[in-house]
Amino acid sequence: MRIVFLFFISYLCGSIPFAFLFTYFLIGKDIRKIGDGNPGAANVVRNVSKKWGIMVWFCDTLKGAFPIFLGKCWGETNIMFLTIIGCFAIIGHCYSVFLKFKGGKGAATSGGVILSLMPSLFPLVIILWFTAQKINPRSPKVLLSCIFIFLLFVFFIYKEQFIYYFISTLILILTGVIINKNIIKEIRGKKIGNVEKKNL
Repeated sequence: MRIVFLFFISYLCGSIPFAFLFTYFLIGKDIRKIGDGNPGAANVVRNVSKKWGIMVWFCDTLKGAFPIFLGKCWGETNIMFLTIIGCFAIIGHCYSVFLKFKGGKGAATSGGVILSLMPSLFPLVIILWFTAQKINPRSPKVLLSCIFIFLLFVFFIYKEQFIYYFISTLILILTGVIINKNIIKEIRGKKIGNVEKKNL
């Protein structure tokens, strides 16, 4: 029951839509209706301000770290369970109950999970996230390059601790599927918009 409760708490924690809340209270707008429509830190940076975008990123990162911290405080030591707890936070961010089961891409929240489970890699995650945002966060080449670099560092830092390969793979698959789904949705939306403009 404790594990199930932690899963539930983690999902609710991940569901808190900080990008939506910050944008609504700061400028009175719905983040889902401005920019690329993604309720995440990057969209806040581009359409509200860099300072508040970083605040959203910080809060979204805490959403991934806090449930695992809570699990550890309650005596949970099984790293596989802790990983799954973190994954529920990522799912909560991407399919928020407060946003009708829609949400962001989960990159910052995934970073929070990595902070709790593999703290040595967290500085790398920050560098990769900001680098991808600066170059092109929607480019498959950029995303694949970041993933390759991340896994390379996992290999060199954790070496024979194979459990960390499991953690990395699980988080990357989860966020990769969600990011890819969001990118495809965005591309389709742009194509439909272009067709409508041509028809007009």
